[in-house]
Amino acid sequence: MKPTETFVSLIESFQYHHDLSTVFDDFLIMSVAACGRNPSTGLAYDEDLYLKTIERYKDDPLRFNFPKMFASLSLEMTERVTSKEGTDVLGEFYESRLQKKGLSQFFTPYPICEFMARSAIGETEKHFEGRPMRILDPACGSGRMLVVAAHASEKKHECYGIDIDHTCVKMTALNLFLSGVFNSEVMCANALLPDEFRGSYVISLVPFGIFRIEEKEKSFLWHLVNSKHRNNESKQETEEKPERKYEWGKGKTDGSQLKFF
Repeated sequence: MKPTETFVSLIESFQYHHDLSTVFDDFLIMSVAACGRNPSTGLAYDEDLYLKTIERYKDDPLRFNFPKMFASLSLEMTERVTSKEGTDVLGEFYESRLQKKGLSQFFTPYPICEFMARSAIGETEKHFEGRPMRILDPACGSGRMLVVAAHASEKKHECYGIDIDHTCVKMTALNLFLSGVFNSEVMCANALLPDEFRGSYVISLVPFGIFRIEEKEKSFLWHLVNSKHRNNESKQETEEKPERKYEWGKGKTDGSQLKFF
């Protein structure tokens, strides 16, 4: 990688030969797959998906840009950790070049994310007496609010994101992983429809990596959101209903610890 190469310059080199939206999404697919290794095989859990994606570029010299883009992204995010502009390199590129018209996608500016996160976390932590909170952003975009919230709380809490756009979900998963925010999950769904599930990604420390979930019954976040909806319905109907709880790790999914942004 040349010293002058950046994530943006590397991905923009594709624009005369490929659709940039496709290249960006392919980069996210391959990066997420590369970040989840199966220790028993030494290969990515999504090895087949990775190979299927890179196949489109097998005769293109630009295919060597993908690992360079990942290296540049990691380096640029690291260099910007203490910057006032934040670390959301992916979100900035997506917002400026690839944002889908008509979807009303507005990414909250980093200084506002920081203000909201620090204000909300600082005030709410007092009521939890050292217990971990579950922080949920139901329209997470590129995940910058969750990353800021995690850093504001010294990564003591669990972070969850939902977005209707699968590209945004993959951006959030990769941003959380490269920012060291584990014990988190990002789900592709409409947060207003409790039963909807289009897939999710778990960001984990043990086992280490990003892991794709295709079945909603295996998603802790899906159970968590459904539990929250059931609790709200119970209050509205003013009648008792049998409580159902789901376990993932040590946490229980009664929805009572959700902190919304």
